[in-house]
Amino acid sequence: MKPLLLIAHPGHELRIFQWVCKTRPHVIVLTNGDGSIGQPRLEHSRQLLESIGVRIREDWLASVPDSTIYNALLGTAASPFQAWLQTLIGIGMQGHFDTVVADQAEGYNPSHDLCRVMANCLADALRQSGHPIRGLEFPLISHSCDPARQHDVEVEVTLTDAELAHKLGTMRQYASGTSKTLEYELQTMIDAFGETSFARECLYPAARTAYESNELPPTMPEFERIAEERYQAGVYRDVIRAEHLRRLVQNMINKA
Repeated sequence: MKPLLLIAHPGHELRIFQWVCKTRPHVIVLTNGDGSIGQPRLEHSRQLLESIGVRIREDWLASVPDSTIYNALLGTAASPFQAWLQTLIGIGMQGHFDTVVADQAEGYNPSHDLCRVMANCLADALRQSGHPIRGLEFPLISHSCDPARQHDVEVEVTLTDAELAHKLGTMRQYASGTSKTLEYELQTMIDAFGETSFARECLYPAARTAYESNELPPTMPEFERIAEERYQAGVYRDVIRAEHLRRLVQNMINKA
């Protein structure tokens, strides 16, 4: 039985690329990754994953533009999350996967945090139905294997020098072929943690978010701070706040 890799954006699979190569999970990507520039990168991920024998399960759940999630958060469009969750619960009930691996909620992007919530809700619903499901998460922005979290690691993959070189080359090629934003984010992580940090891929037990407890994070998420700055500068028309996530998550949970 394969695990399910549930990610908010195309490209997230690269953070745990060696694990993906080893386990060949079912992959679901919530958005096509077009962001604010309107240039989807889903096809890049599809080709990359197909080259290692991994399939994006668009037959299970089709990716949507990033604006679909942002508009749902702002309340200007219907939320797709309830329907997505029910679809995945039905698939899980058929026994297609026994592990759900998804983005960690780091407060960096609201779609990442919502992906984590949906993975948690999916695992909870399946467990309650008698299907033992393991829930795991991996960081996207912070250190791949933070030494301070070493005792929390549930799954760890250590890359050889050749595997690390291939992974870094693949990440750079993917970023340069898709967007300047990804290039910047990748270089920022390399500058902060070093290339050798990518030689370890750690998966941690899935953590519950504040939103699921009908609460807000103790500090302002990075996505809200950045959005506020860009709103003040006239770049953004709206600001997605943690409160928007809390409301959407509670609505999803109440209708599940």
